[in-house]
Amino acid sequence: MKRVLGLFFFGCATPTDPGPDETAVMVGNEASESEDSVGWSRDDDGACPDTWVMTYALEGRVDITHTPLNLGNADAAVGGLATDELVLRLPDAGGMPGPGQAQITAFELTQAFEVSVNMFGDITIVSDLLLFADDECGLSSGSFDGSAVAWDRCDYGPNHGSNDWGPDDGAAGPGCLNDYQVEGVIECVDDSLIVSCSDGWLDEGENVFDYAYNQPMLDLRFDDDRLERFTMVGADYGAEVPTYSNNRTWLSLTGELKSMSLEPTPDCLCDG
Repeated sequence: MKRVLGLFFFGCATPTDPGPDETAVMVGNEASESEDSVGWSRDDDGACPDTWVMTYALEGRVDITHTPLNLGNADAAVGGLATDELVLRLPDAGGMPGPGQAQITAFELTQAFEVSVNMFGDITIVSDLLLFADDECGLSSGSFDGSAVAWDRCDYGPNHGSNDWGPDDGAAGPGCLNDYQVEGVIECVDDSLIVSCSDGWLDEGENVFDYAYNQPMLDLRFDDDRLERFTMVGADYGAEVPTYSNNRTWLSLTGELKSMSLEPTPDCLCDG
């Protein structure tokens, strides 16, 4: 596979924060001691209980750190389109969502932006990527305690914590956002005299991408018991994203409730 950044390899002309100290990085679900969630229990008649389908509009930020000499460190806003959504299933507790198992069943996020840096001529990266996953039987399982969703086991692959961590060995486990698809184009326009697209492992012009991997998540923390807004962010940045590039990439998210409805639960999400 072509080596490429998840988003871009140059950012601002002024270097930004080099990234979190390793001792401060939240490591997602590796440290969780809870057992993996199981399916919702059936009632006495063997029926699967109804569960709440919570649809959230997504916005977020990508941070790029640990680039060579920190010259390519940058951040960019992502999401914000009507199609950028996370769909979460939660148990019913007397007519309202309550504590118990949680499942993400759909996810979509757009990453579309342009960055440029002048290094004796501009080098410009135009990113137009779609990240998505969809499975009514669940993409990522966890537990909801009334104020946050903590994800089940998601074990990082080899080289996590370094610039060499890539999607081919990203992560595995029921708490990952599984079968996470990346599709789209990154265009590199090279008018610089001292750097080139190849420095970021990109071809000049359009670079087309289509691959899948399992993405680690951080806890979804809700602002209040109405569950109208959540944030996903670590001690310094968001969840780390494996890339085919010489950097480290992080994704933080906020979700605003768009709709909620009590619906029949797919049989595949119940015990037995």
